[in-house]
Amino acid sequence: MKFSNNFFAIILIGGMGSRFSKINEHPKQLVKLNKRSLLENLIISFVKNGINNFVLPMGFKQKFFLNFFKKKKKFLNKNVKVFKSKVKKVDRNNINIVLFDSGKKSSKLLRIKKSLKFFNSENFIVTYGDGIADIKLKQYLKIYKKYKKAIIAGKYINSQYGHLKIIREKIVEFNEKPIMKEPINIGYYFFSKKLFENFYNNKYELENQFIKKLINNNKIVTYIHRGFFFNIDRKIDLISIKKKYKKILFKL
Repeated sequence: MKFSNNFFAIILIGGMGSRFSKINEHPKQLVKLNKRSLLENLIISFVKNGINNFVLPMGFKQKFFLNFFKKKKKFLNKNVKVFKSKVKKVDRNNINIVLFDSGKKSSKLLRIKKSLKFFNSENFIVTYGDGIADIKLKQYLKIYKKYKKAIIAGKYINSQYGHLKIIREKIVEFNEKPIMKEPINIGYYFFSKKLFENFYNNKYELENQFIKKLINNNKIVTYIHRGFFFNIDRKIDLISIKKKYKKILFKL
């Protein structure tokens, strides 16, 4: 099994993103990092992993994304072909991007469900669009070949706080920003359309009911990512990200 030409990635860009910017300001996915937007860096990272087909279910701030792709004609050395609804013909040598209005009130899970009709591949990647990791997607295929289950990427990170160990109000140990015992979800999913046929419910949300349903039915496993990962939640995050990941972003 390998990434085929019709394999696709869904990038969830429909949220309001109110913690990052006001409703009339550009979304965080289009913030500049190393002369490229976060979204462009994310798409390039997928292209370098062999994925050329993308679905971007829009909700809020659609005009910013539509204007961005009007001007953006190439990623790397590949032409960008944008579709607004039906994909008439997949250009196997270039990048195919579907932009469609998925509804401002649609949940993330519903946005994914609405995105499944555009490409024929049974398996696909989903990510949030406000974070990026140097995941080697071939690792996903190895895990999927072994387990035939959905995959969620996790990562062990350091706490941003100092932790106290206390016995009867006495501090017996202090650890500054230790590695947390449980990995976090970094928002890279590997799904199959069949899972949505069997477990989708329009009342479910992605992280809560749907993922928990897959866990309860033993239909999902994890991949622990050892490389870099960051996400942008607030504008203050940009300062540390631009400093810490400058060299890495340049290589993407």
